[in-house]
Amino acid sequence: MLKAIEKIIVASTVLCAFLSAGAFDVQAEKDRLAMQNYFLTKFSDPLGKSASYFPYVDPEEIKKDYIYPVKLEDFAHGTASWYRPTKEQLAEINEFPPYEIALDEGKELFYKKFANGKSYADCFPNPAVRDIYPLFDTTKKEVVTLEVAINECRVKNGENALKYEQDDIAKIMGYMAFESRGKPLAIKIPTKEAMEAYDDGKKEFYKQRGYFALNCAECHIAGSGQRIRAEALSPTLGSVTHFPVYRLKWGAIGTLQRRLQGCIEDTGSLAPKMQSKELRNLEYFLTYMSNGLKIDGPDTRK
Repeated sequence: MLKAIEKIIVASTVLCAFLSAGAFDVQAEKDRLAMQNYFLTKFSDPLGKSASYFPYVDPEEIKKDYIYPVKLEDFAHGTASWYRPTKEQLAEINEFPPYEIALDEGKELFYKKFANGKSYADCFPNPAVRDIYPLFDTTKKEVVTLEVAINECRVKNGENALKYEQDDIAKIMGYMAFESRGKPLAIKIPTKEAMEAYDDGKKEFYKQRGYFALNCAECHIAGSGQRIRAEALSPTLGSVTHFPVYRLKWGAIGTLQRRLQGCIEDTGSLAPKMQSKELRNLEYFLTYMSNGLKIDGPDTRK
């Protein structure tokens, strides 16, 4: 089944290079719809489709712990969309969300004046812009993530850029994600160069890594809905909507790229640097795959 969806999603995009302006998302839309259809089919009846999609899951566990059918909009909730124990645990944890302090600090940082008297609010008059990031900058001809845009705002106003590994940038993003809650992701592919960045991100997604020779799809497409030890594997669809997240393992709020680095390292491979071209393009691809799903961040994860 993974082979089938890979054939659909990794299909040649040569013809797209000849499309007129405004049609550079044709192949990407085919990819997105193929992925949606795959997950909607897979999680429509896990018990009835267990031989095809869940061969290693005890049918009794499916009866007891799986929620189905999963609606398209519910994939925005990650593993909680289909796995009852996760849904119940997160509901209990989020009665007193551990990200609340970071959210308050992010709001304070967002409106804090720079030395020149301006603030992030002068760069982002409306902080609710999480739905359009990452975007493709047609002047620079590269993907710009929200973290990069935040640092560009600082530098433009005479401040030093924040380190992408620091909590402050994730806190600011957390506030901006909160202000964007309920907005559907709306990532655009406006030019041929943007299409190429998307294709590069897709290649990163399917690239085999490390001594396990794993790619992202093996865990988060074919493996989604199953477990590695005690951990339920989340679907690719909706995987970005809740970031940044307060991860219990981190004891702090963190960005999507921090999580991507961790996943890559789990394969036994060295992860690209934060905000490298590889990770920005991968984030571009992943976010486009969830276009139309509503932003649900910040949230809590294990």
